[in-house]
Amino acid sequence: MKKTLLIILTSLILVSCAQDEEKAIQDKLMYDQLLTKNNSEYYHMPLGLCEDWPEETTTRDIYIADFELLKRSGIKYLRISFGWDAIEYEKDKYDWLFWDDFVKTGVEEYGITMVPYVCYTPPWNSTEPIDSALYWNIPPVDMEEWGEFMFDLTTRYKKWIKTWELWNEPDIWIYWRTQDVGQFAEFHKIGTDAVRKADPEAKIVLGGIAYRPEWVQSLFEDHGLSPYVDIVNCHNYFETWHKNPVEEITNYVNDVFNVVEKYGDNQPIWMAEVGYSTFKQGSMVSDSYSAYYEYEHSPEYQAVDLVKRVALVRSTGQIDAMAWYEIKDLPPGDEVIGDIYNNKHLGIAWADHSPKPANQALIFVNELLSDPVKSIGENVVSNAGENTDSRYVAFERENGDVLLFAWLQTVQYDKRTNDKTGMVKDIRAESVSFTIPSALSGTVTLYNELGEGEELTSLEKTDNQTVVKEVTLEGGKIAVIEIKK
Repeated sequence: MKKTLLIILTSLILVSCAQDEEKAIQDKLMYDQLLTKNNSEYYHMPLGLCEDWPEETTTRDIYIADFELLKRSGIKYLRISFGWDAIEYEKDKYDWLFWDDFVKTGVEEYGITMVPYVCYTPPWNSTEPIDSALYWNIPPVDMEEWGEFMFDLTTRYKKWIKTWELWNEPDIWIYWRTQDVGQFAEFHKIGTDAVRKADPEAKIVLGGIAYRPEWVQSLFEDHGLSPYVDIVNCHNYFETWHKNPVEEITNYVNDVFNVVEKYGDNQPIWMAEVGYSTFKQGSMVSDSYSAYYEYEHSPEYQAVDLVKRVALVRSTGQIDAMAWYEIKDLPPGDEVIGDIYNNKHLGIAWADHSPKPANQALIFVNELLSDPVKSIGENVVSNAGENTDSRYVAFERENGDVLLFAWLQTVQYDKRTNDKTGMVKDIRAESVSFTIPSALSGTVTLYNELGEGEELTSLEKTDNQTVVKEVTLEGGKIAVIEIKK
């Protein structure tokens, strides 16, 4: 009897310790800001990084170096990819070794909040043979096997991970070859049911769309998927894999928001994959985009684009979290999906983890926007004329400080000539003044994309407005102005 009681007490203690350990881990994770729809006037948009780790070629030293880069950069959010094809290498046979250490180390030792997507059909569940090299983007023959995998995956890592994104960019054929929306809806529902069964606290993220809001509309309106989605995700690579200027990212975000508002259930929206490459050959960047100015797709301009893109996305007030793709460039010999050039040059660091300028730009803008802000761009007035190339967004912190981001738009279709070299020198410069409808009496600092700053004195102040006078905007650069209350 005493022995039985001792066993019971020991079991209860072990269960209690396990529960305490799990609670301690959950307390360290930073999911709150990711999972709540930001309906407040002022809010903070968390910034993260993305990376893919092929289990076959990634060593522990590589991902520890990645974790260290996040730590140095002050980044806590990391979008990762679990490969179904690599983990369940045969039906009902799993290889967890790589991911067990990766997840535990990243979360417990580095305090990283992981937001994974799960992708790639294994060859044993595909209509394509493994030697075709395209078995992975075919919808699985037996979708119930997908559900079983998601149940097992969620069960194994639910102590450390609380969001599960089901697939990646299903709105383009390279990831969902059939482009059958109804088929994907069925697939997603099976995955959602499995995750929720394994962990009722987990949140389901819709596989991030590449660029087609109408795909989300069809999923919600025609196939009833909204109840199976907790978070909507959209991606953006304007000026790399899309001809649109980055300034049109705000239209894209609003299009996604309008779909979710009309057909969804007020889900939060992430932009959990966004980037700009440092690759070009002459004027050629990709099949969709050609460079014109010499600085485009250089490491220096990638830093400018990062600050500009973060500011534009935040200005919409519709995106609840954003992640830059990716941590580091890939070695020349690595295999990639799709574009073999740009996909290897998207990192904020070089392949050896030494930082590009974009690494410092990310640190700077993450710190600058670390406090909750609201967009006030519609209330700020510029004195630029009708033919100006200048663009700007503005924010106000809760304490009254104002942040202003201004630049000359790089892609102006009607102002580009037929020059196909991609090496045109940008000699544009405009002197622009900005009127802010509040009295600000503190210091004014002008920063570049790296956070290098100098104090400005060219101000006019009255009881109800502040004028920042004659800010010089130059092609290929960005002016970031912080005005203290």
